Amino acid sequence: MKRLHPVLVVLALAACGKSAPAPPAAGGQGAAQPTGPQEQRLIAAALIALPPEGLTAESLPDARSRGAQLMVAYCTQCHALPSPATHAPQDWPSVARRMWIRIDMMHGELGVAVPTSADRVQLLGYLLANALRVAENLPAGAGRDVFQERCSRCHTLPDPRSHSPADWPTVVMRMERNMERMKVSGVTPQQAQAIILYLEGASRRGS
Repeated sequence: MKRLHPVLVVLALAACGKSAPAPPAAGGQGAAQPTGPQEQRLIAAALIALPPEGLTAESLPDARSRGAQLMVAYCTQCHALPSPATHAPQDWPSVARRMWIRIDMMHGELGVAVPTSADRVQLLGYLLANALRVAENLPAGAGRDVFQERCSRCHTLPDPRSHSPADWPTVVMRMERNMERMKVSGVTPQQAQAIILYLEGASRRGS
């Protein structure tokens, strides 16, 4: 299924609240264009908040399951495929509801398929089953404070056992790229190294 360009999706959603369609752009082009600061800010905010590129359908947990297939079918219509571990179990219901409200507002426009109630239940169940493992009691250790302070700004703190010691450097590097993309103040090389060493050690102790 071909994915829609994010700008088209944002403009379509913005148009849902208007009583009349915007006039065609100059030059005979019928595609909607951002005409004012409000629409431009809306597009900029939407592009920043979209999931990053890179995750493939094959890399999803239990990739052949019905839940994974639904995620690929519906979520990639408008943006890159998100990881189920993007959010904690307590966060996914509100995130999914927000996405469903938006997709319902489009009323099937631009060829967007709308999930059935049964599909929504199954998709949410898949997301909850594979959500981020949340840290309950972080073990003591050098780097714990900087991990708590820096990483909790954007998401619930993950359980250090969510990844193997060998995987944590790559995960932290990916988070650094996400912070840059989302215009969040990043971490210094020293802080990144402290976080990696802490997570590697905590992961070993918990395994």
